[in-house]
Amino acid sequence: MIGLAWAFPQVGKSYGDLQAQYTIKWGAVIVIFLLSGLGLEVRVMLQTILRWRLHLVVQVINFLILPFIGWGIVRFFLFVHADIDSVVYQGWMIALSTSTTVSSNSVMTRNANGNDSAVFGDDRKLFPPGSARGTPDYVMVLKNLGLTVLLPLVVGQVTRFLFPKQIKYLAVKLRFSILNSLALLTMVWSVFCDGVASDAFKKMSGVDIVAILGVDIFMYCFGCCLTIFVARLPWPRCMKEPAWVRRWRFSRQDSVAMMYCGATKTVSMGIPLINVLYSGSSYGVVGVLSLPLLMYHISQLFIGNFQVQILKKWVQRGIDEGEVHHSDDNDDSASAQSQRTLPSTTTRRRPNTDAAAPSA
Repeated sequence: MIGLAWAFPQVGKSYGDLQAQYTIKWGAVIVIFLLSGLGLEVRVMLQTILRWRLHLVVQVINFLILPFIGWGIVRFFLFVHADIDSVVYQGWMIALSTSTTVSSNSVMTRNANGNDSAVFGDDRKLFPPGSARGTPDYVMVLKNLGLTVLLPLVVGQVTRFLFPKQIKYLAVKLRFSILNSLALLTMVWSVFCDGVASDAFKKMSGVDIVAILGVDIFMYCFGCCLTIFVARLPWPRCMKEPAWVRRWRFSRQDSVAMMYCGATKTVSMGIPLINVLYSGSSYGVVGVLSLPLLMYHISQLFIGNFQVQILKKWVQRGIDEGEVHHSDDNDDSASAQSQRTLPSTTTRRRPNTDAAAPSA
């Protein structure tokens, strides 16, 4: 896509041969979110939304902690007067404010023997920071969001609810996942066409590229480590482990899903929303704003696939050691019974030292 954009920018740029400001910036976005609505399983969402502790941890890390750390990094670069384009700073904040991805998280979690059903339900939308050339027109932003994002989602959900069997058949027959990927590729291609046509990328120095890669890799690795730490909550072996720690700790399968959901960022939602939210900015600037998110996505795919085998062995080791299971977020028996089909939080099995003490 990048090569095609570099070779033929006139074709895919806004007001170019394809009139991409309508056919792609609107058309492809509508297709993406319509397919998202058609493919969203309501039953799965209702089940996974009950895992409120799991989702709370993921959302706090993904939407609060990572953007806050990113803001701190931006402030540090500004303090030391780093030679980095100011648009890159905004691109970082946009990238770190987007939601987690679903498709790649589900695949990598499943390959690592994690709880891939916990991945669904963690896909949220984007918090719009300031525009690249000032404060965005929020009336226009809300209008565009309603027409290109919310309306297609609602139509997709209603259609799936009314015709579930037919939609499932069409999803397989028409390969919705491939159509969604093609729509996303056209979005990425058009974004880069705008950037190349406006010479926006030529304005980026080598320092900008290195900084984007370095910060993106650091933020992803930091998000992974933080999520695993919070999910497993380690406790010194020399000290007696409190009951609340055992009850808080999630299973290794859940922890794998939480790690991927907490650290990753979505391109499929992020790029279309960037085009909608910053439609008033110059087309080349939109390309630069999208670059940190695109590089973050590439980094998380490479590192995430490398992590799969490590996590798979870690999960299997926990299964071999044996674990004690606790019902998730429910104390009464009725709630626990209703949650039996859902994965549970776990802790390691420990010897019953209290029972052995009187005999000593």
